[in-house]
Amino acid sequence: MNRAEAGRLLMHAAAFDNRQPSEAAAEAWAAALGTMPFDQDALAAVARYYATPPARPGDRLWIQPHDIRTHRNAIRGERLDGFVYEPQPGDDNPKTYLQNLRRQKALVAGGHRPAAVRPALPPGESDRMKGTLALVGRRVPVSDDEPSNSPLSVACPKCTARLGQQCTRSGHPITTPHPARVRVANGEPATDPDAERAAEQRRTAAAAYLDSLTDDERAELAAHQEQMRRTS
Repeated sequence: MNRAEAGRLLMHAAAFDNRQPSEAAAEAWAAALGTMPFDQDALAAVARYYATPPARPGDRLWIQPHDIRTHRNAIRGERLDGFVYEPQPGDDNPKTYLQNLRRQKALVAGGHRPAAVRPALPPGESDRMKGTLALVGRRVPVSDDEPSNSPLSVACPKCTARLGQQCTRSGHPITTPHPARVRVANGEPATDPDAERAAEQRRTAAAAYLDSLTDDERAELAAHQEQMRRTS
């Protein structure tokens, strides 16, 4: 808040307490409220202060810069009651998730709702795309009494997300449920038998390959793995 804005705020307060704003007062208030923007919430803070009766009846109310900050924070904090984060693209990255969270909370605190973002489709071979495609063609219930096979209607066996909660990865919500949750919601096993068989075949083949290595080859492999570990 600069000196001109602080002067406007003092003029607004003068309408309540008949103070005499001055250049010196505006400069002092600008110094005290320098990090706070001059906005509608700052003006609302003045109105809220004077709408609140004094602690002792008959005392004169005389607003100070700290009162502006306190009431403005309260006004913005009330808007965050029941705040629900809208997942955004890139939330799998903790840094991006925190940036999106802070941006949304600032918007909601200021009286705005973040616009819904439709993320781009993931690559065709990704788990997200497979989970999305698994939902295509599912029948939508025609009444509230008809059971739904929405993935959110069951707990996720992959990340243990509870009923009604989004799936998570690395502790952060993701927009598409895990394929295992989709299968359970549709009455299927949590694991894909074909995928499990393929994975077991890969493990068996890898074990057989390791058993066939000579001592020199094992030492070479161990050295390579150690090098990869150090550079990772």
